[in-house]
Amino acid sequence: MTEDEILSKKTAETALPPRSVRYKGEELAVPEAFWDAASAAPNLGALVKSHADLRRLLSEQRPEVPEAYELAVPQDLAGRVQADAEDPLAKSAMDWAHKHGLGQEAFSELAALYYGRLAEDTVDRDTEIGKLKSVFGSKVDSELAGLGRWVQGLLGDSLSRDPETERALHRLTATADGVKLIKAFKDRLAEPGVPSFREGGAKALDASALRAMQASDAYLTGDPAVRRKVAEGWARLYPDAAG
Repeated sequence: MTEDEILSKKTAETALPPRSVRYKGEELAVPEAFWDAASAAPNLGALVKSHADLRRLLSEQRPEVPEAYELAVPQDLAGRVQADAEDPLAKSAMDWAHKHGLGQEAFSELAALYYGRLAEDTVDRDTEIGKLKSVFGSKVDSELAGLGRWVQGLLGDSLSRDPETERALHRLTATADGVKLIKAFKDRLAEPGVPSFREGGAKALDASALRAMQASDAYLTGDPAVRRKVAEGWARLYPDAAG
């Protein structure tokens, strides 16, 4: 093979396809819009301008991250939930939004999802009171006051020592069903037939249960059976004092 034939073969092996460039060992096709036919080479000016236009477009589409996010409840949930910028969860959400470059609009959409869920778990007090009125009628206020005194007499010490127990009680009494459950406990404890330690091997009443019975209407009105049960209960708990 002659020298000319060798050179011709090498040229054929290294020739690029039409409108192509080689960059770091990779052959890249050049779009027609960026090809200069007159010089048979890429149009560098067109490429630079296209790159600048793309960067500007991306910059315009990137949301502006505010210094501080506005925390607002959606209009359809106003009155049911309240925005609290000091809420640790809200502060964490704002920090996360800043970290990920969220704009105000995106953050508001995220907050709306949270407030929507919060509203679902919020009890409508007027609705719950209406349910209680259907059970207690005009005595609803006195019934609630009586239950409050009874619970305080039963759990007063526990509530003052344990905030979690107090919050659990508030969640329970926020609904009509919870109030009716507590009323059922109160009425059952006041019944003379409530099992005691001597009846069927049931667990004896402890100090809390005895205090609850003492706060019951039956005890306060002088029901002999209830007063006897309370007296026996204290005597069983503190036999030395009874002697």
